[in-house]
Amino acid sequence: MRSSYKRIPCRDQDGQRAGQQPFYCEANGCHEDMEEDADLKLLERRKLDELRKRMKAAAPPPKHEKTDREVVEGMLYDRGDEVLEAAYSFYPKETEKLVKELATMIRGGRLTEKIAGGELFSIFRQLGLRFRLNTSIRVMDQGKLVDLSEKLGRMNKE
Repeated sequence: MRSSYKRIPCRDQDGQRAGQQPFYCEANGCHEDMEEDADLKLLERRKLDELRKRMKAAAPPPKHEKTDREVVEGMLYDRGDEVLEAAYSFYPKETEKLVKELATMIRGGRLTEKIAGGELFSIFRQLGLRFRLNTSIRVMDQGKLVDLSEKLGRMNKE
């Protein structure tokens, strides 16, 4: 069965013959079909780009890498944070070097146990970095916590 369309030579937009070889197309707009294909491809490309943007937005943000100080502070207990803060106030450059080394050891798995404040203080003293910590001894006196110096002062007055 023959097509009901008349086959005529295809012409470009200026009315000239398309190419040197005769190219036949259906009578009602072969150029429109090619333009529709290009439009479809453009739409597909736009939708794919949109999907890629959505995927990037939906992807979890990259994890924030902890600083060396944050890594070390996570391993401290028993007033270790106070010792570290005091060390930074007296010896900032030297403390930064020690913190960097401790963080390297923690990340490498060579240091797995938590570090007490006394141990950290001892490390600084062994390195020759001596500093004072504000300390107070508190005792129970008549159901209240009182500094030892206050209690001894009261006892001397009595």
